[in-house]
Amino acid sequence: MEEILIIDDNEQIGRMLATSVLPELGYHASTALTGKSGLDRLRARQPDLILLDLQLPDMNGLDFLRILTQEGIDVPVILMTAHGSEMIAVEAFRLGARNYLIKPFSDAEAREAIDRALRERRLQRERDRLLTLLQQRVQELTVLTRVGKSVTALMDHRQLLDRIVEAAIYITQAEEGLLCERDEQSGELVLRARRNPANEPVNHLRLAGSLVEHVVQSGKPLRLSSSATGEPIAITPAMIVQATLQVPLQLGDRVIGALIVNNRRANRAFSDSDQYLLAALADYAAIAIENARLYQAARRSEARYRTIFANASDMVLMLDAQWRIISSNQSGSRILGTEPDDLIGQPLQRWCLPQEWPVIEQTLQRVANGEQPPTFTVSLQRHTHDVAVVEMSAQRLAVDTEVLIVCIGRDLTERRRLEQQLIQSDKLSALGQLVAGVAHELNNPLTSISGYAQLLLRNRSLNEDMRMDLEQIRQQADRAGRIVRNLLMFAREHKPERSVVQINDVIQSALALQVYQLRVDNITVQLELEPTLPLTIADPHQLQQVLLNLITNARQAMTERGSGILTIRTALCETSSGPQIEIAVADTGVGIPAQHLDKIFNPFFTTKPVGQGTGLGLSICYGIIKEHQGQIWAESREGIGTTIFIRLPLVEPHQTTEDPLTPPAPAESGPRQRVLVVDDEESVRRMLQRLLEELGHQTTTVGDVDTALQELASRTYDLVITDLRMPQKSGFDLSNEISRTYPHLADRIIFISGDTLSSLKPQQKEQLHGRLLTKPFSIPQLAELLRNLPLQRTINSPEHP
Repeated sequence: MEEILIIDDNEQIGRMLATSVLPELGYHASTALTGKSGLDRLRARQPDLILLDLQLPDMNGLDFLRILTQEGIDVPVILMTAHGSEMIAVEAFRLGARNYLIKPFSDAEAREAIDRALRERRLQRERDRLLTLLQQRVQELTVLTRVGKSVTALMDHRQLLDRIVEAAIYITQAEEGLLCERDEQSGELVLRARRNPANEPVNHLRLAGSLVEHVVQSGKPLRLSSSATGEPIAITPAMIVQATLQVPLQLGDRVIGALIVNNRRANRAFSDSDQYLLAALADYAAIAIENARLYQAARRSEARYRTIFANASDMVLMLDAQWRIISSNQSGSRILGTEPDDLIGQPLQRWCLPQEWPVIEQTLQRVANGEQPPTFTVSLQRHTHDVAVVEMSAQRLAVDTEVLIVCIGRDLTERRRLEQQLIQSDKLSALGQLVAGVAHELNNPLTSISGYAQLLLRNRSLNEDMRMDLEQIRQQADRAGRIVRNLLMFAREHKPERSVVQINDVIQSALALQVYQLRVDNITVQLELEPTLPLTIADPHQLQQVLLNLITNARQAMTERGSGILTIRTALCETSSGPQIEIAVADTGVGIPAQHLDKIFNPFFTTKPVGQGTGLGLSICYGIIKEHQGQIWAESREGIGTTIFIRLPLVEPHQTTEDPLTPPAPAESGPRQRVLVVDDEESVRRMLQRLLEELGHQTTTVGDVDTALQELASRTYDLVITDLRMPQKSGFDLSNEISRTYPHLADRIIFISGDTLSSLKPQQKEQLHGRLLTKPFSIPQLAELLRNLPLQRTINSPEHP
């Protein structure tokens, strides 16, 4: 019931209003006879309305209104007066009066004035209440917004959960906060974060069947207090509290956990406002948790793709609309020969060959326009003499309003070089076959020239000038024969084969193949070969390949300067590993830059212009020397020259081998024998017949294997000399037939050949052991071979027909 204070010095009027009029109107009334007593009553308890007489014993009504204004007392006042005056009314309204009544007034007039004033009072109170509530809600939302920003700004899952719990404690003024999440795999509730009391560590609470699980399953908040239940609340057996507020963490229609605040000691129940704020925070939290999860998943995915991007074996470049590189992986920087940071912002054109760029630019423009051209090949110049061949594909990538081009390139440089090496290998193989045939054809006339010259030299009646001329013919024929043999050794493929070698001889044979080219390039050769260099075990073919490569490189380096001096030295040196043979190949060429010196033995590294070098020569040399347990290194000064050093361990032969340079024995071939010569070259047959007759043997010559077999069937022979390579049937065919039909002649067959033996099988080489003459040959060599054959009856013996 609303209360009205009547302040009037007329006790009768006051009593009438307080006991009769106002109670009938539904109000409770009290009275005061003076202004002071009215103020005391007002200060002790504020009524809902004041009926104030204008004239009081101690003050007038206007003074009373002024006091109310000064003290800030906001109570509606209706002024009562017996003498109405507009000036008084205006002043009263200015001082805060809501209305006034002129005495005497009726009950209806009093009701109307009082109802209007109280209605305004009620509206004012409701407005104030709503304003206060609005201000409180604005304050709460301000706090909640700040907390929400703080929460949603975090992307680290652990930090985020801790911040959510801290915010829950802050906005509800709780003693303790917890956050539980549903495990995605097991579906169980797991305590993820906890704050207070005493900052206890997060432990594994058994939440199955607890109040928290009920909140998660129902998706509805829960608010309990011991003041309402009459006893403490058991959230879990290990968690007893006085009050709890639990809200679900809901993401759409899916509940992912629960946010809980507790008061363990204080018996303070949580309010509706606390529930509203915690529910709002839970909405923020659910979104933030999901965002953090998606962010972490995106970061993991980005890390995976960045790892794939960075470590992809293919080059990946991102280009902008001006074909500038805005991103590159490690393979891109490796292929382009620069650091990744140095690529950013650089135009792709910088690495493209000028003649190729127009076509590449046109292709990139087609991609930017949405077309999908096929893969294309580009040549990217990374160094002055180093071009990478790349198979490129391009894709258009639209990012917002920007168009980017993703280029993926596969390095084909090594493959192309291997293809060139394969082509070169095929060429060498074909060259080997060609040279073998040409060598056979050359060695036959060389054999005849050398043989007839030797026959003429045996004539003691020749004058000295003629003898010197014939000696020159013989020497030049022998020189031509050595060149052909060296050419065969280089062109033919040889399996690794260790034998007793004289390093100086290997150097001479390699140098013989370059002597003409060195002379026409104005290069002087200086040999400083140790004459007492011992024999060693090595592969002569591989060492010749190494030396020929080094000589060729030195010649090319000096050709750039127009002339030079090539110096080849050998020496026997003592090292910590024992005695070693050292070979030095020095030139006065342009030299090797210091930054390249440690790379020259790497496969495919070359400083030569494109098309003039494969980068495999020195790498092969390195491999061959390492196979021989040796060392190879280079010393160079740019502009002065280069020296390549080789050290090979000295491997002493197990058996003493006759020095190939030892002068031949006297031309005595033993007792007279009947010899069958088989060769398809008439000039060789006639020359051999003359040589053998000069040595005292009876000789018959035939041109093929079938005729030789007929001859053997008709007559008896002591010895057979046969060429290895002949049309239709070879010398091996003849040897096999003789072994079956005439076994006594099986070990008395001498083979002659103008080819090398690299293409022969091991058993064929064994068959030739000690019975092979290589064209062109000398009379002493033939005589020595005849003398060393097993003993056999001769044509002078009684058993000979």
